[in-house]
Amino acid sequence: MPPADQQVRSRPVRVLALLAALATVPLWAPPDNVTTSDGTFMVAAAVPPGVPVVRVGALVVVVLLAALTLWRGRRVVALFAVPAVALSWVWVRTEGGGSYTVAMVGTDAPPAFTSPWFAVSAALTALVVLTWTLAVIGIVGRRRGPSAERP
Repeated sequence: MPPADQQVRSRPVRVLALLAALATVPLWAPPDNVTTSDGTFMVAAAVPPGVPVVRVGALVVVVLLAALTLWRGRRVVALFAVPAVALSWVWVRTEGGGSYTVAMVGTDAPPAFTSPWFAVSAALTALVVLTWTLAVIGIVGRRRGPSAERP
């Protein structure tokens, strides 16, 4: 396969790897508690044991693999299976990224999409999808091997 074709085929993989690295941003330190402008006090639900360690470890691996993917291309993409499994476990254990309880001070709870945990939940869900997508691309690419890419 000509180098130009390889570059075109690896460009979407690099974009997905960059998106995966960016999706880690809200997950490094999810909020513990928040008081809204109208006085609603929201507290994060208790995190199951082991989740913070696995989450941070998986985020480090995602960022490192994304950097390697940007540098080396498709060669390391299959390794995204490791953080995909870990982040899937975190997603299941935290009920989709995080939940919260509300201690109301005379007001109703805000809608879910305005809570500070919505970004955490959306980022974790996106990251699980992105890491599994990259892992599948890498595994399928390795199985097909270099002979399948030649005309």
